[in-house]
Amino acid sequence: MKQRIIDPRKMLTPAGYAIERARSLGQLDSEFDNGPKPLNARDVPIDLRERYIRDNRVGAGEVGGPGGPPDFGQMARDIHSIAGVFVLRRGLIGRVETITSTPTLIIDQRELDGRGYLLLNPAGVVGLTAVGTLFSSTNLVGATTSTSGSVGVANFKTARFFVNATFNAGAGPVTFDLQSLDPASGTYITTQTLFNLIATGAAYADVGTNGIDTDFRMFVTVPVGTTITFTVGYVLKDGLEGTSAGVSQTIFIGGAGVSSVSGYPLLAGKEKPLYLMENVQLWAVTAGPSLSMNIFEL
Repeated sequence: MKQRIIDPRKMLTPAGYAIERARSLGQLDSEFDNGPKPLNARDVPIDLRERYIRDNRVGAGEVGGPGGPPDFGQMARDIHSIAGVFVLRRGLIGRVETITSTPTLIIDQRELDGRGYLLLNPAGVVGLTAVGTLFSSTNLVGATTSTSGSVGVANFKTARFFVNATFNAGAGPVTFDLQSLDPASGTYITTQTLFNLIATGAAYADVGTNGIDTDFRMFVTVPVGTTITFTVGYVLKDGLEGTSAGVSQTIFIGGAGVSSVSGYPLLAGKEKPLYLMENVQLWAVTAGPSLSMNIFEL
């Protein structure tokens, strides 16, 4: 009987076919002449074998599990969703909703493919400068004092003040003191005297950062025999984006039970693009005041 000779570099499969295995390290003549030969798949460790990423969902005629080509349809749908908040496809439709301390349904999205939205909170003082009035036209008859309302300045670095005064009687001096809130005691402490008026006229003071901490107010003292009518205005500079009023100008968005604690904060002057899928509702609420929200459907 004729004996069958098998190349030692090959192995027999159960079906009787000879498959060449990887060459040993001692047989490099062919590699030097012709370059390295790729390994057979079975000679590659399982953790180093090539794999394909695909969607795990199984449809008609599909086989689940790892391997197979990527799901380009799902990739296209994901890209479509992302692009929905940047690309106008059906025009820009804007509306205004009034948001209160009770959760308000602002979006009830029922379109099958979802839709992009742009939410804008235009409330409050936006930017790096804010202006206001500490005293509108006020008449004081000495001897007396008067205190302005407090102003939150946690978001601002510097301030300027303006006074216009008319002396109806007497010659003062009328002092205008800037006071800053002490966080430990909760009382206001005088940081400097801004104006010391003795005649009718206008005056200006740039206080820089002195007394511009978290809250300030103005304290006016009129001596005996003096009557004065005046106004005091202020300008806050070098501020952070947002508003000195803080949470009072913030809108919170989320689910049906959204609150000022659990909701996503949309600060004054800020916008938020969102892409809502089918049957998704979005609610909004404030910490107390009624605020307007601009909603743009993309």
